[in-house]
Amino acid sequence: MSRDIFRIATEEDAPAFLELLSSAFKPLGEMGIDWPSTNATLEMVTENITQSAAVVLERDGRLISTITIRFPWESTEPVSGYPFVWWFATAPDLAGQGIGNKLLDYVENTLLRQTYKAPAYTLGTSGRKHPWLLEMYERKGYTKYIEREAENGDLGVLMYKVLIPERFDPAILGAPPAEEKVETTST
Repeated sequence: MSRDIFRIATEEDAPAFLELLSSAFKPLGEMGIDWPSTNATLEMVTENITQSAAVVLERDGRLISTITIRFPWESTEPVSGYPFVWWFATAPDLAGQGIGNKLLDYVENTLLRQTYKAPAYTLGTSGRKHPWLLEMYERKGYTKYIEREAENGDLGVLMYKVLIPERFDPAILGAPPAEEKVETTST
């Protein structure tokens, strides 16, 4: 019987993590989506694992899904004052089995809400080249708060999801550094 284990990735996981990420994001790269996840290298994956909370779902010794939590204190220019999740991937051969939803539920409820007491978190997605992602996140309760035209013709969309409504403060969402610089230089 298979047993699923949620855990934080270690440096030893980097090759398997890269294999999972590469296989899951290959179709997006072929669509012209130019994200760090579509161009990840072993060096990038190792840095992600050592600098952030790279959560993995493991089954029978195989990494089958991952999502990374980046905290505001990891950078002098964070995306938001709330945690930012990225590199959400599930093994393509296991698509449609609810594995990604299972991992996302664990990250939202066990880690972000119960453990870290995060009132909300943010993520970025494609609004044009991969519109079903945007629609999926909206169905799951995310709200758009920033849209930005990308040089490659895509529409970058930042979204947030409230986890603890009574503690949520929209002012903490902030704007990513590029957005702030645009506003500063336009005055």
